[in-house]
Amino acid sequence: MSPTMTEGGIAQWKKQAGEAFSAGDVLLEVETDKATIDVEAQEDGIMGKILLPDGTKNVPVGKVIALLAEEGDDISNLEAPKDEAALSPPSSAPESASPSLSSAPSSSHHDGGHVSISGPLFPSVQRLLWEHAASIPDASQITGTGVRGMLTKGDVLAFLGLASHPLGSAKNALVKKQEGAVAQKAVKEEGAGQALDGGALRRLIVSTMLESSLRARNGRGTTQADFDSVIADYLPLPARTARAPPQGKAEEFLEGLY
Repeated sequence: MSPTMTEGGIAQWKKQAGEAFSAGDVLLEVETDKATIDVEAQEDGIMGKILLPDGTKNVPVGKVIALLAEEGDDISNLEAPKDEAALSPPSSAPESASPSLSSAPSSSHHDGGHVSISGPLFPSVQRLLWEHAASIPDASQITGTGVRGMLTKGDVLAFLGLASHPLGSAKNALVKKQEGAVAQKAVKEEGAGQALDGGALRRLIVSTMLESSLRARNGRGTTQADFDSVIADYLPLPARTARAPPQGKAEEFLEGLY
């Protein structure tokens, strides 16, 4: 989308609630002020709940329009954050509910675990925060390592000290890959050597040319080749001479005809 864009519309959802998707799949089409853009998934997951239906217009940039889940998550009781629920237009809301837009808090406080959340979360991460609400009163204390800075279960576990690293066992593979790249770079630098000066470079060129000339002169010889068998099929056949019929006497030729 354009950097100056402040709102857009939802043209059509390509994935419905409960439908699984893979990284690169198109989740929905977004209408901007200039074109219609496909929004692709950054990683594998499940469409947990769609908060805004097809055809919704004037959606502010940054507004939560759907909840995504991971494989195996329970999506039957997903609920939108309270601040998003207040901002989303209800189907049959009275006019007196409009002042709630100005009084909506900037972050949602979930009564279940009393955890302050300022952005969208995966249901598995949200459940983990609720279970450890006493240790994590504010989710903004944790630095997210997921796509676009989203929190992952590894981030929460590492913050609680239950995991050594947010990536878990994948950290070892990443470290080995980085070490291999550093070692390969060091080998290239060692094999590069020092650059030759002008005199040494000229001497090297002259000696190489001399060796090539001597090698070509000594290796030159006479080679006999026979192509008769190769071109035999393309040569014209020798002319055949017709033999003259035997000459005999007329009497012998006419003998027996009488």
